[in-house]
Amino acid sequence: MVIRNPKDFWAGLMFMAFGLSFMIIALGTPEFIDRLWGERLIPGYQMGSAVRMGPAYFPIVLGGILAVLGAVVLFRSFVSQLKGDAVRLRIAFNILDLAVAVGVFVVVVRIAKALDISNDYAMLASALIVSVLAIAFRPNAKALVLILACGLAFAYLLKPLGLVLASIMLIFIGAFGGHEFKAKEVAIIAAVLVVLSVVVFVMGLTLPFPVCPAFIDRCPIQ
Repeated sequence: MVIRNPKDFWAGLMFMAFGLSFMIIALGTPEFIDRLWGERLIPGYQMGSAVRMGPAYFPIVLGGILAVLGAVVLFRSFVSQLKGDAVRLRIAFNILDLAVAVGVFVVVVRIAKALDISNDYAMLASALIVSVLAIAFRPNAKALVLILACGLAFAYLLKPLGLVLASIMLIFIGAFGGHEFKAKEVAIIAAVLVVLSVVVFVMGLTLPFPVCPAFIDRCPIQ
């Protein structure tokens, strides 16, 4: 089959990759990957049910929807009738950049394993290193890298820091990836979204998200 629209082709692959990645992170890595790695790489979370959702329920549902959407966009790339600049693909990074990013994650995780450091800290350190490299050497890819980094930071900081602080970091890191960063506006948005997140997900849907950091014995919001 001929790829008629490279934008849709790569966008579809990206959506599918991210959707499946979210599902794998939520469910945990498959057994054959754990056997190759030598230990449980990603433990996963409890699924729960539609009535009482577990931490894995939301990312699995959204990841599945994103993967299906990616498959639709991928299929459209083979039947698209668009031509010229509308389908011309401009990527802010190359295959070498992607290899470096993957290499950073592999090396840092291996070092953390050798030093008996938590895999969570290794993933956060890897995201930080890749973000700094992107800002310094690939400014056009800064938005993509920081948006991915903020999601990774939220996932690994939710348990130790709680929903409030993890959400604030998610919003600030993501906002820094934009064309302009205004701290006051971002702070207002963060405050509103944090309140909504606590009200909707913790109080409304009663999802088992920790609201306060783990070092606080008694949290005023349960």
